[in-house]
Amino acid sequence: MMENQDNSSALPVLLLVDDDDNILQALKRALYNTQATIIDFNSPLAALEYCQTNQPDVVISDQHMPDMNGCELLEKIRNRWPKSQRIILSAYQDFDLVSAAFSSGVVEKYICKPWINKELKFVVDKALSRKVNVMPSDDNTPMTGLINFHGMVAEDETMHELFDSIRHASSTNAPIFITGETGTGKELVAKACHFESYHKDQPFIAVNCANFSENLIESQLFGHTKGAFTGAISNQEGLFSAAKQGSLFLDEITTLSKPLQAKLLRVVQEREFSPLGTNEVLKFHAQIISASSNSISSAVREGDFREDLYYRLNVITMALPPLRERGGDLVHLANFFLKKHSKIEHKHFRKFSRNAIQIICAYDWPGNIRQLENVIHGMVILNSGEQIKSEMIIKSLSTTVKNYTAIQPVLPQLAQPVMGSNDSHHNTTNGQVKNNTAIQPLWQVEKDAIEAAILHCQGNIPKAAAMLEVSPSTIYRKKLGW
Repeated sequence: MMENQDNSSALPVLLLVDDDDNILQALKRALYNTQATIIDFNSPLAALEYCQTNQPDVVISDQHMPDMNGCELLEKIRNRWPKSQRIILSAYQDFDLVSAAFSSGVVEKYICKPWINKELKFVVDKALSRKVNVMPSDDNTPMTGLINFHGMVAEDETMHELFDSIRHASSTNAPIFITGETGTGKELVAKACHFESYHKDQPFIAVNCANFSENLIESQLFGHTKGAFTGAISNQEGLFSAAKQGSLFLDEITTLSKPLQAKLLRVVQEREFSPLGTNEVLKFHAQIISASSNSISSAVREGDFREDLYYRLNVITMALPPLRERGGDLVHLANFFLKKHSKIEHKHFRKFSRNAIQIICAYDWPGNIRQLENVIHGMVILNSGEQIKSEMIIKSLSTTVKNYTAIQPVLPQLAQPVMGSNDSHHNTTNGQVKNNTAIQPLWQVEKDAIEAAILHCQGNIPKAAAMLEVSPSTIYRKKLGW
């Protein structure tokens, strides 16, 4: 055991565990100016004995060690000190084991061997910041209210949890897999993962695998040399190389052929590849972020996607909810896109009419956010004024909705007239019109409106709240008082 700081100081404790003394020395050199007391062990049993009476703030452990592997050590440390932060050092061949440990919460951060010093320092500094509180808003402050997170506008709690996951995953180079329906914003999530990471100054490259033929996507990914195939008139760099130490986003990855899946498996597992037409082996340094709008688990079950590749790509999973499940976010996004495209198109739209909002909330938006933005963009281009009206939306949706009644909401009856037994019309007295309509108490009007909206939305209170232009908490609070 060695220390590079006075252990009596108030600095947090950083524990390093590796059975290779050369690795320990390299770790300490990379972290020599870290604001922490660094303690190292070349035996997991010795490290565990130390942790019986001493709480480490951050633990970095190798995976392959005698007597006990890294995941087992970190699990025992978590059981003893649940607030310690646990980082595993592992080669890509260990994806299955590390992925399971990551999913169960045993491993919080993952660094691939051989590591990049900048990445290692970023991960450790971010972990230590949670102890010394030098970055309180960056990693451990929950997001609340309406926020714009790297272009994603949300108030919904599920989206806020997703944003927290993106922030927590920012200090790892492990593969990330994004699921979600078409149009939910998977590329925006991928970009957020990139720009929250330590390699945000490196390239972010996105490619939709479904847009290319098999031969073309292989050339795009791996690159090729002159003469590698008919039409290859010059050398071309592939995206695996162009991504450098940044991020490569592979959308619709389930469309890749089986031979390409096998080649991608080698890139993920060995971190190397060969351009077409050559046996030269090049190193791959970027983070892989992949996504699919189809059920990849079904593709695996049906044999259309390699199970071993799936588990290696699915170390960190992020699931995007469809727009119809995001409650009041629908109205916030509509207003966001209205302002955005009004500015781009030099128009003067400021808001939606009440009926327009009700139609927006009543429609299911099968194309999700992409469809919503495209419809609003089209309305802004084709209309003028300060307010988007219901007829503008009906016209824009005419290609997907057959008629108005398909999307017209059932408007709440706020004050239903109550007529007397002899009153079927207005009475007149002294030339004045007398209306016998009964006036309901305000609380009853509110109650009827809320119940009608909830009924129309089939019990979906966030959606009902959006239609009524109130927060879901307002409805919950009023329901408690009935």
